[in-house]
Amino acid sequence: MPVEIVMPKLGLTMTEGLILEWKKKEGDQVKKGEILFVLQTEKVTFEVESPEDGILAKILVHKNETVPVGAIVAYLLRPGEDISDLEAIEELSAEKPSVEPEEAEEVPSRPARKTIQKQADLTKEIGVKASPLAKKLAKTYKIDLRTVRGTGPGGRITRKDVEKAYEKIQEETAKVDKFGEEAPGQRLAPFTPMRRAIAEKMMASKVKTAQTYMANSVDASKIVEYRKVLLPYVQEKFDVRITITDMMMKIVAAAIREHPIINTRWTEEGILYFEDVHMGMAMALEEGLIVPVIRDVNKKGLAQIAKDRTELIRKGKEGKLLPDDVTGSTFTLSAMGMYGVEQFTANINVPENAILAVGAIIEKPVVFEGEVVIRPTMNVCLTYDHRTIDGAEAGKFMRTLKLFIENPIMILA
Repeated sequence: MPVEIVMPKLGLTMTEGLILEWKKKEGDQVKKGEILFVLQTEKVTFEVESPEDGILAKILVHKNETVPVGAIVAYLLRPGEDISDLEAIEELSAEKPSVEPEEAEEVPSRPARKTIQKQADLTKEIGVKASPLAKKLAKTYKIDLRTVRGTGPGGRITRKDVEKAYEKIQEETAKVDKFGEEAPGQRLAPFTPMRRAIAEKMMASKVKTAQTYMANSVDASKIVEYRKVLLPYVQEKFDVRITITDMMMKIVAAAIREHPIINTRWTEEGILYFEDVHMGMAMALEEGLIVPVIRDVNKKGLAQIAKDRTELIRKGKEGKLLPDDVTGSTFTLSAMGMYGVEQFTANINVPENAILAVGAIIEKPVVFEGEVVIRPTMNVCLTYDHRTIDGAEAGKFMRTLKLFIENPIMILA
């Protein structure tokens, strides 16, 4: 039997995926492990590999189409099979009742609204004769079978009938789209699921939280000096380069330990405290902003933090981040020093209660021990949800953070 290629479920929160690109076309010979297509969820892009050797016989879901998890997106013919084996899928199920087992379950005495709607939709389809594969395609393409003319025996709707109806819809849509084309010199970029998710999250951050800001200028001399000392040792022993960002994550986790209110979430039942610090790391990809998570930062050494960061960056660049890689953070750090940005504010990564924006280290004239000297200076800005964190508590955290940045050895205490 042909292999069903389905939209995979990449994490607990994933419900649907968008086909960004097919790496193979119909009729191509593929090997197990070769990339078939690239999908995008609201959080990540991911390359889906072929589960077996074979021929990509039929693509059901095309570029820029979104389908639910588990939906069939293509069929793969195993070695020795041909297109007649794909056609046989309909015939093998021709005698099956039109109502699927899951649709024939007993309805509770007081059904929920969704169940009522499901039964209503089922009632509307009474009298529609269609093969099981045609039904699956209709669900994938979101086509009402009552609008499709069947060409099979007795007016039965076949796979080809659904595909023909879908092609007609595509043609009509293309005609409509011509009226909305941009003027010369303009380009309209349709929203991707990731961009929509970013927009929704940013709006939720502004609307659903009481965002307040608090900033400090700190002397970064010691953190720069310590990195110079640690860099060759860590690189030789652990084969990884530590960065200022790695050191800041470790220092921030130590400061959070002193002020646990920072590592919380607002819930309708109360304030949820987290014992461990799962640090979100704001990262810019071509598709948009994403926040991979380094877990248990408070329990890890600098070398391990650097390794985790490097691995997440690699996965991000290669499009291999999974939804679980970008969920579960309790606090986020956003660093813009690599762009030379001296100071900025960041939106809270909901449902967290705080985020720290870290600017570039810049040499500036400052007063030090009664004299004006040039010192490496860094600006840090805390954005916090005032519903949970009071100004005094935020101020105490920032004071501790400044102390630890200017005296990194203190986090060993």
